[in-house]
Amino acid sequence: MDKNRLTDSTEVFDYRDPAVERFIEKAGCYTEANVAKAVERLHDAVRDSIDYNVFDVPLHSGLSASEVVTEASGFCLHKSILFVAACRGIGVPAMLCSDVVTNHVADAAMIDLVGGEEFLHWYTQIYLNGRWIKAAPIFNALLCTLYGIEVLRFNPNGGSIEQRNSESTKMVYQGRARSYTDPKMPELLRVIQEKHPKMVTECGRTPTSHALTAAMTAR
Repeated sequence: MDKNRLTDSTEVFDYRDPAVERFIEKAGCYTEANVAKAVERLHDAVRDSIDYNVFDVPLHSGLSASEVVTEASGFCLHKSILFVAACRGIGVPAMLCSDVVTNHVADAAMIDLVGGEEFLHWYTQIYLNGRWIKAAPIFNALLCTLYGIEVLRFNPNGGSIEQRNSESTKMVYQGRARSYTDPKMPELLRVIQEKHPKMVTECGRTPTSHALTAAMTAR
């Protein structure tokens, strides 16, 4: 794998867009003395300043990191896209990854949207201190507090992607991992539609919870 290509700005990881540049600057990573601390700043900024939401968020063929910043809301795909872009923006090789998980933090409406207990979950891999580590800055600290679960923190030594969904259980990865070094959104939409067809709509946004409830009532 050519790590030099994993710092490229792309259509999806458009870190040269002013919105992403401002996000990186506001995260405060340039004030840190080492790269690991800078990446941790980006991780926490993505986790806590982009609201976690699966309903009524953009999901279309032109989605990119800059739109995630502007929208300030999204689910694991959106947050992972922004984190990859931000890491690349400070020269840290990064790529998008996905796997199928169970024990995902969810309510009844979200389970209906995805169509069951298995979730297509997105996370990242970054090259830090001479090795690849996994990171998932997905569930906001405030959201975790409301659910009474532990906040998933950045671990520069071994990675951290297994979010707890209670005090005794955590997310379980099914070993169907894929990695995307230069993904195109039409490709990612096909992957999502294959697993969660309700999420991909003609209007380019995921359904609202109200729309989902109406659809359930009509069945």
